[in-house]
Amino acid sequence: MRYQASLTFACLLSSIAVGCGAELEDELDLPLDDRATYPLPPDEDTPLAYGMLRVANELDFDALDVDVALDRRSATSIIAHRAGADELLGTADDDYVDSIAELDSLYWMGPANIWRIQSYAMTEGYVPGALPAPTCEPALAGSIEQCLRFVEDAATPVPGPGGFGQAPFSADLRPSCLEASDATYPSASYFADAGLPGYLDPLLGHHGQLCVVGSDAICELGVAGLASWVAPECDALYDVEPVLGEHVPDPAVAASWAAAVAALDASSPDNSYFLRVYEYAPGMTPTLLGDTMEQVLVSAPIEYSWPYLEREASDVLPPMSAGAQTLLVDVADDLGLSGASFDVGTASEEVPCPNCHIFHDAVVLMYRDARLVIVLDRDTFWDS
Repeated sequence: MRYQASLTFACLLSSIAVGCGAELEDELDLPLDDRATYPLPPDEDTPLAYGMLRVANELDFDALDVDVALDRRSATSIIAHRAGADELLGTADDDYVDSIAELDSLYWMGPANIWRIQSYAMTEGYVPGALPAPTCEPALAGSIEQCLRFVEDAATPVPGPGGFGQAPFSADLRPSCLEASDATYPSASYFADAGLPGYLDPLLGHHGQLCVVGSDAICELGVAGLASWVAPECDALYDVEPVLGEHVPDPAVAASWAAAVAALDASSPDNSYFLRVYEYAPGMTPTLLGDTMEQVLVSAPIEYSWPYLEREASDVLPPMSAGAQTLLVDVADDLGLSGASFDVGTASEEVPCPNCHIFHDAVVLMYRDARLVIVLDRDTFWDS
């Protein structure tokens, strides 16, 4: 633990700076407290530790200075750390104290001030009764999911080999919503759109969103607890390939779908249609449209080589025959998805052949909330 303050600490925040002249010298000349009277700080990742970090991260300067009764220089040091390079709280570059070790490393802390924070956390209700199980809390998963969807929708498509770049993948977007806002896929814009500062650290944004009202398990952990206790579990959840399984409908429903596909084939001899429905594996969080499209095209009944993928307008079926649209609407109704929101992707490619044209097309409807994916493939042959 740091028992002596650095003499090189600068007055970082003009609005709360303390005098750095005679007053500072007088305070430095005061005798040291009897350190043996102060308990050791708690272990990291304990309820008390997170309660202390909540005090350090959530109270303003006046509260730290007066209510917690910290040495004014200690309060200044904490606020300076949280304010970041621009020396202003509530801006994009805000930071947070992420551990007891980091708190102890700040200028002018020492055992007396660490103990005052500890005592205040215990007496003022900042210490959670117990830590939640180390799993990705549904509320945080939902916030991350919305962040991913926002940056996916806002992304400017950049074609890659075979057009796959037209639909951003979670590997492109995930770091921005879990680690640090990326200039290409800025999660900072997502938080600004939600009325928060455009935080460059997404965990500050997620915590701010989830703790606007009430006090649930996540709020009781504070942003530091969210970052070290819960977020790693969410990161592991999203850092996987999507796992899709074939959806098996009721036999009568399957028969009606097969009849509708046969009718589509018969209506246009040049076209062959294939209907597929998938569901996410149990425990698998719905991922992004680009990942889903890549997965379903690999297992398509048509052999796609290098399809051109595009993200279409959500909740709107792309142009196709009336019969094909009716089939997709009926399938959604049979699955209980009538009126539900869905994301839309399309894939298309032309396969060269002598004196003919072969076109492969697919429409992918992704129902995130229901965890279902409907795919309609079409193989078109033109004899030239």
